Amino acid sequence: MTHNDLATIETSNGSRSLHLEWDDPAMAVLGLLQLSREELLDSMRSGDLPQPPLAKLLNISVVDAEPGRMVLSLGPDERHVNFLGVVGGGVLGAVLDVAMWGAVHLSMADKSVVTTTSMNTNFLRRVSHDQGPLHAIAQTVHVGRTTATAEARLVDAADKIYATATATFLRLGG
Repeated sequence: MTHNDLATIETSNGSRSLHLEWDDPAMAVLGLLQLSREELLDSMRSGDLPQPPLAKLLNISVVDAEPGRMVLSLGPDERHVNFLGVVGGGVLGAVLDVAMWGAVHLSMADKSVVTTTSMNTNFLRRVSHDQGPLHAIAQTVHVGRTTATAEARLVDAADKIYATATATFLRLGG
C-alpha cells in the first residue's frame, strides 16, 4: 500500500485501486473569492485552503505561491501512466495549466477570476511514473485589463526540463 497526503493506492493480487477523499470543492471556491490575496497566499502556503478534487486526483500540491509566481509539485505514479507506459501528456499539461492559472490569479489585486483560453505545451522528455517528484514553475508574463499570459516549465530535482508551456487567460471580471 502506498500513502501520501492526497490519495491511497492499494495493491492486491496484482490489481491496484486508488482511494481519494476531498473536501467540498465549494470551500476552495469560497476561499478563492472571499479571501484577500495575502490571506489566500497564507492559506495556500499553510495548506489550510482545501485542495480541489483535481489536485488530489492528479497528486498535485502547492510548493510555493506569491503574486505572479506559483510552484506546484507533481508526484507521478501508476495512475498517470498511458498506453505507452509513460506519464500521459494530458497530466503534464494539466499541472502546467494549473500552475500558470495560479500565477496569474495571484498577480491580480482585485477579485477577478481568469480562465485559460489557449495553451501551447512542448514535451521535451518522457516522464516515468517512478522517477520522483517534478515541479511546475510558472510565472506571469503579462497581466492586462482583459487578458493575461504566463509561462511554465516542468523540472525535476536536478532542474532538468521535461516540458514547457505558455498560456493566455481571459479575465472574467472582479
